[in-house]
Amino acid sequence: MTPDEFDNVLSLMAAIIFADKQVYDSEVTTFLQSVSQLNFEQDFNPATSCQLTVTPTLCIEEAAQENTERALGRSISTSEISEWYEDNNGRIRETLSTPYFKDWFYGLLDQISHLPNKEKILSVMRDISKADGKVHVSERALITLAERHWGMR
Repeated sequence: MTPDEFDNVLSLMAAIIFADKQVYDSEVTTFLQSVSQLNFEQDFNPATSCQLTVTPTLCIEEAAQENTERALGRSISTSEISEWYEDNNGRIRETLSTPYFKDWFYGLLDQISHLPNKEKILSVMRDISKADGKVHVSERALITLAERHWGMR
């Protein structure tokens, strides 16, 4: 998974936090916990080049060249996700408040449509939407848009 794909997946998941224009601690906590339990390379890697077509040594060299430990398939820590959230929540919140947010949202969906296991992304989005005890119509709408866009509904 590339850094851009990683950012797009997290942006999509985080959008649910801001969809109802209110941020609840329970939603942020669920986001942090749910995302930290994912193994991005293993769960969302469309190409299995490091698994079958090259030697493990070459995979390690590729990971070093990409300068990211994510290429080795490790999970991302809660503190790393928290840092990402702090760096990006303003951008996402602002984007969702514009009249063009659907263009941005569909763009995210398009850019990660080739990833496998999109059900895991939707599952995290659902978990975040339920974290405050109610699923707001705008949260449900974003999840439905994703499901339809990816042909899962």
